[in-house]
Amino acid sequence: MVYPLFRSYYRRVITLSIKNKRAGNTPAKFVRNNSVFVFLCLAVLLSAIFVPNFFSAYNIKNYFLQASDLLIIACGLTFIVLNGGIDFSVTSVLALGSVVGAYIMALSPLAPYPAFSIPLSIFVTILIGAIVGTINGFSITILKMPSFIATLATQLIFSGIAILFASKVALRASINGLPEPFFIIGGEGKYFLVPIAISASIFFISHFILEYTGFGRNILAVGTNPKASNISGVSVKKTIFILCLLSGVYAGIASVIATSRNQAGIASLGDKMFISIIASIVIGGTSIAGGSGGFKQTLIGVFFITLINNTMNLLGVDWYITMLFQGMLILVAAFADYMMRVRRGSRRG
Repeated sequence: MVYPLFRSYYRRVITLSIKNKRAGNTPAKFVRNNSVFVFLCLAVLLSAIFVPNFFSAYNIKNYFLQASDLLIIACGLTFIVLNGGIDFSVTSVLALGSVVGAYIMALSPLAPYPAFSIPLSIFVTILIGAIVGTINGFSITILKMPSFIATLATQLIFSGIAILFASKVALRASINGLPEPFFIIGGEGKYFLVPIAISASIFFISHFILEYTGFGRNILAVGTNPKASNISGVSVKKTIFILCLLSGVYAGIASVIATSRNQAGIASLGDKMFISIIASIVIGGTSIAGGSGGFKQTLIGVFFITLINNTMNLLGVDWYITMLFQGMLILVAAFADYMMRVRRGSRRG
C-alpha cells in the first residue's frame, strides 16, 4: 500500500517540476518576480539576529499595530496610483479628522455621553475624508486640475484648518481625555486584534474590487491609457471621482484608528507619514505611471516599510535618517519601474 502511494506522489512531484521548468519558473525567476518579498524575509532574519527585543511580544504587537493604519491609508492611495494619479491630501485627513473627532469625544457637549460621542466622532472623521475626496475628485474631473496640484492644495488647506481648529477652538495642540471604550478601535490591551482585523478587511475588499470587478478593470484601463479607455466606453471621470472618494474615506478610517492608538487628537498627525505611505506602494511594486500593480504588492511594501521604521526605532536611529533611507528606497524603486517600462516598450517595438 505504501509503495504505490509513494510512487504516485513521486510522479506528481516530478511532473510538476518538469512543468515548472518548461514554464521557466526557476528559483532565479522567482527571486526576480518577488524581490521585495525576498528582501522582506532577509530583513526579518537580520532584524531577529541583530536588533535587540525584535521578537518580543510587545514589539510584535506594536509592529502589527503600526502596520494597520498604514495599510489602510496605503490601500486608498494605491487606487489613485494605479489610476496614474497621486493624493497628497491623505495626511491632512489624518490630522483634521483626529482633532475634530477628539474634540467631539472630549470637549463637546456630548463628551459625557460616550455611547453617542464615539459613533458621532467616527462618522464625522470618515465624513471629513469623504468631503476632502469629493473636493479632489471635483477639482480633477470638472476643473481638470492635475492630481498633483489639486491634492497638494487640499493638503495645505486642510492641514491648516486642523492646526487652526486645534489652536482656536480646542485651544490646545493635542486633545486628550478621550473615553476609554474608544481605545478598543486602536487595539488597546487585549483588543489588539481589532485594528488588525479592520485593516485586513479593507485590504481584502480592495483586492476583490481590483481583481474581480468591472470597476477594477476600469481602474487599470484608465491608468494605462485614459484616452483609449474613454473611446472604449469607460467613464474616465466617474472612475477618477470614485477613486478620490475612496482614498479620502480610507484616510478617514485610518485617522480613527491612529487617533485611538495615540489616545489623543493630534493636529500634526501624519506630518511625517506620507513618505512611508508612498514608499509602501512604490517599493511594493505598483507602477508610479499607473496601470500595473495591486494590493498584494502594497501589503508587502507596508510590511517592509513598517519593519524599517520599527527596527530603526529599536536601534535608536534618528527619524530623519529613517526618512533619508526611505527616500533612497523610493528612488531605487522608481528607477526599477522606469527600466521595466522601457524594457516592455522595447519588446513591443
